[in-house]
Amino acid sequence: MNSGNNKMIIASCPLRVSLLGGSTDLEDFITHNGYGQVISFPINLYTYVSINKRYDGKFLIQYSKTENVNKVSEIKNELVRTVLEYFNINTPITVALNADIPSHGSGLASSSSFIIAMIKAASVFINLELSDYEVCKIALQLERKFNPLVGRQDAYGCGIKGFKHLYFESNKEIKTTLFSNTYFNNFDLFLIPISENGRKSTKILKSLQLEERKSICDNVKLGIEYLESKNFSNFNDLILNTWESKKKTSPLIVTPNVLELENKIKTTKHSLYYKLCGAGGGGYLLLIKKKTDDISEFGLLKENSYIDITVDNRGIKTWQLN
Repeated sequence: MNSGNNKMIIASCPLRVSLLGGSTDLEDFITHNGYGQVISFPINLYTYVSINKRYDGKFLIQYSKTENVNKVSEIKNELVRTVLEYFNINTPITVALNADIPSHGSGLASSSSFIIAMIKAASVFINLELSDYEVCKIALQLERKFNPLVGRQDAYGCGIKGFKHLYFESNKEIKTTLFSNTYFNNFDLFLIPISENGRKSTKILKSLQLEERKSICDNVKLGIEYLESKNFSNFNDLILNTWESKKKTSPLIVTPNVLELENKIKTTKHSLYYKLCGAGGGGYLLLIKKKTDDISEFGLLKENSYIDITVDNRGIKTWQLN
């Protein structure tokens, strides 16, 4: 066990948005279908984890709660405890978790983003070099200890920079293919928060129908063709059509608040494309508009709080402070 770095270590990891293929990265579908695939990208919103050594023999863990304990096994935060146990870190430390936006139940893979940042900070703390792919592989392995239904796309969608296609097969390494960022030069993307009390992605994931997800998987191949030929209009239509297909995979995905927002979008005179991020039931709605359309004409964006997003190209980052 390494006694640890004397500097404060800060690590950050992007959140992610999946445009096509969501739910085909789950193990039940990959086993049933033989493969799954998604088109996704990390966004310019981040989680942060800081680690620094303590000299009072305590472990101080700061997130939405504060824990002050004597040993790693007493830490209640499963994410933090699992990573510290994996790296055999028993040196008393302070661990602080923060994010750019409220992340619980966001549909933006916040738990995967946090565990990646935690792994990166911990590995730097013990002077262990890991590539981004190695970090993502460990993150998926560890997150499944306390979140067994996590999909394969979350860690790699957050931790591998750029706009990309992720391809999953049983018992094989994940394949990644990068696209150019030309798409983002033509469209503005926004996240609109949808408030839902008690949103539980686990319940939704357990209710997903296998056969209904087959068309979602097939649409990814078509999406790749549209991106490569720069047929962005058809690509956006496909996002919208796939969202309609996804709604059929579970009765829990669309809530009254989601339906109300959808109805508002459909009344606008401009072409707007949208989908719900993550498993469904709440979180954030992704809204896509042409850059040439004047945002001031969108009453929808005036009536609702929103966040401008774009693709992240910096990936996992670390800083060391004296």
